[in-house]
Amino acid sequence: MILAAALNAPAQVTIGDNVSMNLDGQLSVGYNADYGNAIPSDHGLNWGGNGSLSGSYYSPSFLSFVVNPYYNQSRANSTSQAISDSSGITASAFLFAGSHFPGSVSYSKTYNSLGTFGLPGVPDYTAHGNTDAFNVGWGVNVPDLPTVSVNYMQGHSDYSIYGANTNGTTSFHNLNTHANYKVAGFNLNGGYVYAQNHSDYPLIYGTQELETADSTNNTFSFGASHYFPLHGSFAANYSRSYFNSDFSQSQFSGTVDTVGSNVTVHPISTLTLGTNFSYTDNLLGTLYQNLVSQGGVVQQSTPGQSSNSWDISGLAGYNLTQHILLTGTVEHRAQTYLGNSFGSNGLTGSVSYWKQVLGGALSSVLSVTRTSVDTANLSTVGFLVLGTYSHKVENWDLSGSLNYYRNTQTVLVGYTTSGWGYSGLVGRTISFLHWSATASGSHSQLNTSAGYGNHSQNYTTGLNVRWFGVNGSYTKSDGTALIGIAGPIPVPLPTLTPLPTNLILYGGHSYGLGVGLNPLKRLTFTASYSRAFSDTQTDTTPSNNQTKSVVARLQYQYRQMWFTAGYSQFMQGFSASPTPPAQLNSYFFGVQRWFNLF
Repeated sequence: MILAAALNAPAQVTIGDNVSMNLDGQLSVGYNADYGNAIPSDHGLNWGGNGSLSGSYYSPSFLSFVVNPYYNQSRANSTSQAISDSSGITASAFLFAGSHFPGSVSYSKTYNSLGTFGLPGVPDYTAHGNTDAFNVGWGVNVPDLPTVSVNYMQGHSDYSIYGANTNGTTSFHNLNTHANYKVAGFNLNGGYVYAQNHSDYPLIYGTQELETADSTNNTFSFGASHYFPLHGSFAANYSRSYFNSDFSQSQFSGTVDTVGSNVTVHPISTLTLGTNFSYTDNLLGTLYQNLVSQGGVVQQSTPGQSSNSWDISGLAGYNLTQHILLTGTVEHRAQTYLGNSFGSNGLTGSVSYWKQVLGGALSSVLSVTRTSVDTANLSTVGFLVLGTYSHKVENWDLSGSLNYYRNTQTVLVGYTTSGWGYSGLVGRTISFLHWSATASGSHSQLNTSAGYGNHSQNYTTGLNVRWFGVNGSYTKSDGTALIGIAGPIPVPLPTLTPLPTNLILYGGHSYGLGVGLNPLKRLTFTASYSRAFSDTQTDTTPSNNQTKSVVARLQYQYRQMWFTAGYSQFMQGFSASPTPPAQLNSYFFGVQRWFNLF
């Protein structure tokens, strides 16, 4: 096959008078061995490859297409994301790209591909399975008529998680339509979104109550904007959403109507004035709808009480100097939920400053807010501090940022949050050597409810010296979350009811090391090692989880041929699972040949 692929061929082929195509790709053959307790052990000669067929009919602006098949691709012998061999195809076509009615169609199908299911802030757990997806879109862009776009997507996947005796499935259907039109000085827009999801959740946390979840969401929206006197603008919008979530033996559904408007004016170049208004007739529905849209599971019945919220605010901003901006905001909120009414008044003042300082760029914000809850005779003072600075000193690159906030009012009146975050980078270049390191972290906590918070840290460093490079990383996170389609979702607010049975307390850390060598022009070697440890706690079951990954690859290029050799080792396990940790090992060596048939 390699010799056949080496035959010369024209760069492009034309079929008839209207079809032009190009075909290129890679073929590989070599010895491959796989062994472990999660896959059947085998070894022997193996072949695979990938290709790219592209072309057009009549002209690229009329019809163009791309087809990318691949077969027997794995981590050990290619860049495809699979521990064991993976195969599949992706295809897309673009219609009437040069007209007022452009369209596109795409499809993908993969077998034995990798997926993830994991915790926030640490490496995801590794899953494998089959997936397929289909997408079609169309547009109407006729001058002096409304601009319309329509897009439909659907997909399905069946997967299992290494180290857990459990399987999962997901499927989705999404329809998105949008229209824009300008008439009599008004910019009008409207849209409709339909989303339907079905999931059979994997039981990796020992939460045996987790079964099947279904959710649907229909949203209609309309908006308008117009020029306003004093160099200003006016905008208004309305939306109505119908949503439903079924999980296990519980259901949550509702309808949410939302109205909003704003006016902004600039009476002079240095002064900005504005006002905003918003109203929703289902406050709890808004909160839970956001969670459901992320694939989160709300394991409770629909609250019997009605809820609503309205908010009005005014804003003034003044550029005191070229580098100083003063802003002030006054706000009033009124909310009803769980049979009680709440009202609050807030007054905020802030100053923003940005300038070149000591040869670097400084940007900062200081904000102070006083909030009073009239129904509880409660008053709090909150503040926010933000700062970023970057500077280059000779061969040093320095940058950093810091933020801290306390008693910041949340979406719900009566709840406040506090937290902080930081990030930093330092780098040094000396001739052919470059070193860099980064650090970042964040913490958020709901002041009125112990246990609702999230914390994360991340540190990396890397060194490059001509043909040699090495890097390392460390991450850590913990918090409170609810189960979701792709793993737990952090909970920003309490669920306003007794703690749900699917609440997850999580914590974990991971570290990794990577190295790359390029001692010769055509010779490269890469290797990586990573470990991750995590603990999860549900209302009934704790679980200690861990993963390990080792990957090494060697490649040497000779003209259009590559000699490749690779090794991979993978381990993943969950103490809550009755099955032992999954272990997979594979190695490969062989040759690859790039070809261009036409």
